Amino acid sequence: MLFDLLLALSIRFFLFDFVMFKSVRESLKRTGYVFRKLFSCIFCQGFWCGLIISLLKDWEVSVWSHLEFAFVAGIVSLTWVVIVDPLIKKFECDQDLPMT
Repeated sequence: MLFDLLLALSIRFFLFDFVMFKSVRESLKRTGYVFRKLFSCIFCQGFWCGLIISLLKDWEVSVWSHLEFAFVAGIVSLTWVVIVDPLIKKFECDQDLPMT
């Protein structure tokens, strides 16, 4: 489960924070309400990444297990961003290496 949480966090960072996809995110934000909300809610990003990871990993578990993992991924994602995001920003400034 720890590996799956790290995978969900990594995918969330890659899709929703990494500088390479910034132009794609900005253009999708302008297309509609759903994308605007998805790109502004860290919990939602973690939830959906966690749900996709859970569904891809094991189809044979109950729906509740998939939702349980998705909610855990959402709250871990939110907590991770609150704690680690300032550290990433500091690292970017210190190293002059923009990642977000």
